[in-house]
Amino acid sequence: MNFVDRKKARYLVNKVKSLRILPKAKLAYLGLAIATLFFVFFSKNLLTLTDNSGISSLPSEVALFTTTTNEVYEWKNVKIGGGGFVTGIVVHPTVPDIVYARTDVGGLYGWNSTNQSWRQLFQADNLPENIPYPPYSVESVAIAPSNPDLIYVATGAYTKSQDKLNPGYTLKSSDRGESWQLLNLSLPMGGNEHWRWTGERLAVDPHNQNIIYFASRLDGLWRSENGGETWNQIDPKMVPVGESHPDSEQKAGVTYVVFDPTSDTVNSQTQIIYAGVAGKGIYQTTDGGTSWKLLREFSSTDLVPQQGIVNNKGELFTTLYQRQKDSLGSVWKFTSTGWQDLTPETGKNYSAIAVDPHQPETIFVVTYPMTPNNIYRSEDGGTTWTTLKNTINKVSWYPDWCFYTLTGGIAISPFNSEEVWLTNGVGVWKTENSRDRQVKWAAVVNGIEEIVTFDGVSTPGGASLLTAIADFDGFRHDSLDAFPEKTHGREVFNTTTSITYSSGNPNFIVSVGASHHNFSQIRAGFSTNNGKTWQQFPSLEKGTHPNELIFGNVAVSATDVNNIVWQPTNWKPAYFTKDRGKTWQRIDWFTEGDLGGGAHTHLWNSQQILAADPVRGSTFYLYHHVKGRMLRSDNGGETWQIVNEMLPEGVWKGAKVNTAPGMAGEVWVSLKEKGLYRSGNFGEEFVKVANVDEAQVFGFGKAAPGVNHPTVFLEGKVAGESGVFRSTDLGKTWLRIADYPQGYLGDFNVLVGDLNVFGRVFLGTSGNGFIYGEPQTD
Repeated sequence: MNFVDRKKARYLVNKVKSLRILPKAKLAYLGLAIATLFFVFFSKNLLTLTDNSGISSLPSEVALFTTTTNEVYEWKNVKIGGGGFVTGIVVHPTVPDIVYARTDVGGLYGWNSTNQSWRQLFQADNLPENIPYPPYSVESVAIAPSNPDLIYVATGAYTKSQDKLNPGYTLKSSDRGESWQLLNLSLPMGGNEHWRWTGERLAVDPHNQNIIYFASRLDGLWRSENGGETWNQIDPKMVPVGESHPDSEQKAGVTYVVFDPTSDTVNSQTQIIYAGVAGKGIYQTTDGGTSWKLLREFSSTDLVPQQGIVNNKGELFTTLYQRQKDSLGSVWKFTSTGWQDLTPETGKNYSAIAVDPHQPETIFVVTYPMTPNNIYRSEDGGTTWTTLKNTINKVSWYPDWCFYTLTGGIAISPFNSEEVWLTNGVGVWKTENSRDRQVKWAAVVNGIEEIVTFDGVSTPGGASLLTAIADFDGFRHDSLDAFPEKTHGREVFNTTTSITYSSGNPNFIVSVGASHHNFSQIRAGFSTNNGKTWQQFPSLEKGTHPNELIFGNVAVSATDVNNIVWQPTNWKPAYFTKDRGKTWQRIDWFTEGDLGGGAHTHLWNSQQILAADPVRGSTFYLYHHVKGRMLRSDNGGETWQIVNEMLPEGVWKGAKVNTAPGMAGEVWVSLKEKGLYRSGNFGEEFVKVANVDEAQVFGFGKAAPGVNHPTVFLEGKVAGESGVFRSTDLGKTWLRIADYPQGYLGDFNVLVGDLNVFGRVFLGTSGNGFIYGEPQTD
């Protein structure tokens, strides 16, 4: 069956799934689809596949496209709520309820006022096919004041030229994010770098939707006069590219562009525009961008303009950042009479700023980062300031400090002066009493799932999902459709890189992690009640924990919960304990020969290359990418041997090792573009699973009814088709259950099959939390 034939057959089957018709009519369509499928397939040469046990099966392409109405999958987000840095927010000045929030790794969200929730605007089915990579690190977003349907977005994670995500690119939507087109502006962007809270870097002329500016980090100021079709750089002699800063190797460049909506227009073009340039100053044009002049020169190259805004009197307000230590940031106003220093308090850096669209003397300003006493309000144009007294209504699992963290953006509703939006390092907040003595903020994060995932497990008879994530540790999900009550570590700022359980005692869970900002702050240990409460390893409590034993992967014996093996990160050798973490013994064998040390490369590598045999309690497996070796210990981690040297080598990023629940010696390895490998004899022999072209992530779930082995789930490519797949016969045949589940277009770091509900599968993303799917019945 060639690609065109498969595409025709798949189209008919998918059409049936999407039709809202009566059952009899749907069956008629289904019959036509299946008939077409079998006619196309059996008119070709029939190929018989054989697995490593010699069992023959039909070609996997038959199972790949065969489906029935009771196998339609429904996909949802596992509800977590926020969790990441929402770096900016924009509110449309003339049309109610148009609000967009940008994030550093989670994409772009649009506000739905009807159901009070956010919607991810970047989906697999609404982005152009020729985008260089998924646009989940948003550098800037801009609306067109004269056209509420227009959105412009600059996207790109890192400015480093050697990074695969370089250069960035720009997108345009003419229908409020329902569809997108790729524009002809490709520059290095840093949506996940230092200075990502500045801006907005994109700006649209309030009187002409075709005039757009982009303030870049490395290449100065750019302008389009035709809605983004073509762009020209403003002469760097007029608007320079900016200076470096001692706080970061990453440059801020030109940090914002703002129009003066009160200025004159010529040929429908706003004449007065401002731009902030790091280490240089504030620049102004009074002739619609033809010429620019330095309006205020900075006394120090350490000063970086953060955000700028112009009120309805034509006054420019700008915030400045100097240094992280010994801060001398400030707030300034420029009027027809010159510059005025409005700084509420010295010795701080300032970033987020907003002015009331209808009350130009009302200003809000926030320090960077935000602290309990550093949100200020002025009602007299900045002459005097009030420090806000804040109360918060937070998501239950948020730590107490959640409101006071990295500062993003702030915006006042043009339709209700009491309504103020604020973003920070955990999500979006809103108040509707911003003028009161005590301001009440509520977390408004329903629909925002900005979590980077590392690992997850499902335990038979216990929680369907326990997770390991960046920044906020992870959760025991008692409900998939409600926010969790608490993290594993209860307010510990922690990145957990691995979580596992003992097959013989599923209530015994182990996880390892630490603060990725301070490696000495480790939270690693075990739970004896299925993740409801946790205990630190005794070595951490006693201060005897090995310094290099951090992050990486962990596994626990199926028969002895005291026996744990831990492969730390940064190429360090593995350790084992037989007293539940009181003492740890370094496995020096890993540093001998040509292994060169441990198999886990660095913290942000989502690989899970260590596993315990699910039956034989003393047996552990580890894939080492050096020369593609499977290592095995048969005595609880004390000694190891190379049992197989035939696996593909060099796959270190995202490699996975899983053992099949209840099956002794059944160990599988996924190696990304090099496929999926299975061993039934304790790792001594591996066979590449037929027709699996790519295995990005995989895992095992509950067995199908009447089957005595677990279900296999895979995200990757089978028989030339990409998607998420399910196999109930250990990889002989595959059923595709999704193409892009929940519309997600980025990389999946984790796959977990539910061991309590047949067919349910969880996918962990690289910025949008966990997605889960399960078959629906009519």
